[in-house]
Amino acid sequence: MLGKNLLTRLRRGEPPSLIDSQRRFEEGVRLANQGLDAEAIVALKQAARADPDCADTQLELGVAYDKAGRPNDAIKAYLAAIEIRPDLVGAYKNLGMAYDGLGYFRDALKAYTRAIVLAANDPELRNGLGTAYFNVGSYVEARKAYQQATKIEPDNARAHFGLGLVYLDLDEKELALEQHVKLEGLNENEFAFQLLDKIQRQNRRAS
Repeated sequence: MLGKNLLTRLRRGEPPSLIDSQRRFEEGVRLANQGLDAEAIVALKQAARADPDCADTQLELGVAYDKAGRPNDAIKAYLAAIEIRPDLVGAYKNLGMAYDGLGYFRDALKAYTRAIVLAANDPELRNGLGTAYFNVGSYVEARKAYQQATKIEPDNARAHFGLGLVYLDLDEKELALEQHVKLEGLNENEFAFQLLDKIQRQNRRAS
């Protein structure tokens, strides 16, 4: 049975290809939510063929590829989404994560930098930027990005953990310990344990 949105589009006289694209898109999202990634990819690819200019379809296709363990295909889909809609923040964010996962850290840095221009107050984008800077060895810039994330969201555990790692690499152990204490106060025990373990390992290497 057609959904309300599809019926509205039919009444407006929209081309059948666009209506079919919408149907396939909704089917793809539903399948993805059920964890049926391969089936979701098929439906979303069909939606993209029916409406090649839909950025949201390319974005969802990229997410499905990511979930299916196909990061290179995901990157292609995210880039296609960006080409259609250069202001689509989610595509840049997911692109950054995909690049990061493959070890393409400078590409991740470019993606996050562009995303922040579009959504400066997103703490997760700041975290992604911090991670990208950290991975290319730009620790001062990484610290700045994580600090900005904590200003936007003071209890952001990922940002405090990232700061702790940066402080360790900058040989500022007392500041790293402060981040450990902060994580404990937030009941983020896994992050707190990981950071403390890294601090202790560094202490043992220095002794």
